[in-house]
Amino acid sequence: MPQPLKIQHLRQFLLAADHGSFRLAAEGTHRSQAAVSAAMQDLEQQLGAPLFEAGKRAQLTPLGHAVAPLLRELLATHDRVLDAARQLGQGHTGPVSLAVMPSLADEWLPKLLERYARSHPDIRIRAVDESSQDVHRLVLTGEVQVGVAGQVPRTAEVAFTPVARDAFGLVCRKGHPLARRRGPVPWSALDAERLIGNATFDTLKNRQLGGGIDDPAMVVSNRASLLASVVSGLGVTVLPVLARPSVGSGLAFVPLAEPTVERIVGVLTRKEETLLPSVAAMHALALQSLAQFTRRKGAVLV
Repeated sequence: MPQPLKIQHLRQFLLAADHGSFRLAAEGTHRSQAAVSAAMQDLEQQLGAPLFEAGKRAQLTPLGHAVAPLLRELLATHDRVLDAARQLGQGHTGPVSLAVMPSLADEWLPKLLERYARSHPDIRIRAVDESSQDVHRLVLTGEVQVGVAGQVPRTAEVAFTPVARDAFGLVCRKGHPLARRRGPVPWSALDAERLIGNATFDTLKNRQLGGGIDDPAMVVSNRASLLASVVSGLGVTVLPVLARPSVGSGLAFVPLAEPTVERIVGVLTRKEETLLPSVAAMHALALQSLAQFTRRKGAVLV
């Protein structure tokens, strides 16, 4: 019967692989460099082939590159199960970690956290904003327990519950000529505008619009700074309905058509994973809160 892999060896392997240094792997696990070298030899014997190139500074072999994501997922699962067991053993049900795409981070996320903290005052929360691709990756690897993002190509290990059908529109000052037009405007209307790009629009352009629209004159990733740039007259931008500016912002949101471009937004967890009560409560609240936010912003519920 094969010997089980040692968790400490996995930590040392991943630290060495990430930093290209056995010394840093030793420091990160409070062991000597000789002990880490011996541990890597044991791990290589268990796997039946070298993980690091001979005589090189912690440089992975093809096998090392291949097994690194698998061992990373195994270690994340171990840590998640251990933390859950400890929390339950102590009578707690936290912490909760979630990742949210940037277009929801500054308006929807704070309200979600406020509602959750009121009903679960003793639960520690960690929230990050990442691109939809990275939200899916973080959920898949177990680095966060709940994600809220646009739909990406399906992964067997991730459960995606769709909530909103989120169309894109033009954001400009209320006095702008396009803001006075009735009904949607075509994407071609942007040709004559100074366009301010953002992370959401960059992804949209690359995946759905291709070369049908010019590159932006400038790119601003933070939504608050992006809207402030439009208010100050630096140009116009493109945002989804869920990220449209508030009524009192001095900005108009004009639907874009020809073509109508939209994304599906939903809530993610790992499939076939029993959620702790605190995580299940965050998941349920995220679904409810996102549906309410979708109606309020004027997007379409799926």
